[in-house]
Amino acid sequence: MRHLLALALVALAGCQGSMPTGDQSSGLYVYTDAQGNLVTMERKPDVVASPPAKPSATTSNPKVAEVPPAGMDNLDDYRPSGEVDQELVERENQRFVTYIDETGQLVSRPLDMGAERAAAQAAPAPYEAVASDGFMETYRPLRADCCVHMLETATVLDAGSENLVAFDADSPRMTGENGYRARVFELDQGLSGLTLNAFVKKKGYLAVELLWLDAKGTPVMLVDQPFSRKYPETWYRYGYLQGTLERETGQQYLVVFLPYSEEQPGTDGLIQVTQGELVLIGQ
Repeated sequence: MRHLLALALVALAGCQGSMPTGDQSSGLYVYTDAQGNLVTMERKPDVVASPPAKPSATTSNPKVAEVPPAGMDNLDDYRPSGEVDQELVERENQRFVTYIDETGQLVSRPLDMGAERAAAQAAPAPYEAVASDGFMETYRPLRADCCVHMLETATVLDAGSENLVAFDADSPRMTGENGYRARVFELDQGLSGLTLNAFVKKKGYLAVELLWLDAKGTPVMLVDQPFSRKYPETWYRYGYLQGTLERETGQQYLVVFLPYSEEQPGTDGLIQVTQGELVLIGQ
């Protein structure tokens, strides 16, 4: 009885070992490419090589199968180095932009970097140059001690700092018959220049002039038109006029003043207003 049971177990094991396991080499696999796209590919089933046929006994001169040298079995995939280098150069001008469209789908499209660079170089300047015929010598009567009384309260202008310059009816005034409204800044030792931005609101801006003073407060240079560029208004900011000036030897103080007391039209098509704000940036 025990022998019969053992024989039955052996037979069962033999049957289980001979059952087919199925083809596990075929199916689908999913991966994410370099552009972030989800790619699904079908896996090709592995090809099982059949055993070579035995030569017939009647064949007198059987052919011998030629075996390719090691490492030469993928000749179809070989590409010359020059071709690969050319493809890499072309890819330098190819980029992809990925975004979610209105349907919620992830979209990836190629971006021609060569065309983008050419368009950027051909694009017009973001500003309009303020018309100027060069330097013109002007005359404005100012007292030599026009701003001495404001030196003690002068705001220090450092390199990299931004200062909001506001003008209204209560602004300090110069000494003299005209009494122009003015703001005085003391220039830090490391300051090499400055940038002045005047905002344009409803075609009106502060048409200020600049007066440089020495260490004693004596005027040494007058700039009646400090602006050279005009930036248009955008959806996130006002338009503004901008000027950049370099600091010269002997200049210790800067006076920003309004050379008029009433609102008036300017020669540039804008309105010169008496109240508003500017931004003074040290360099």
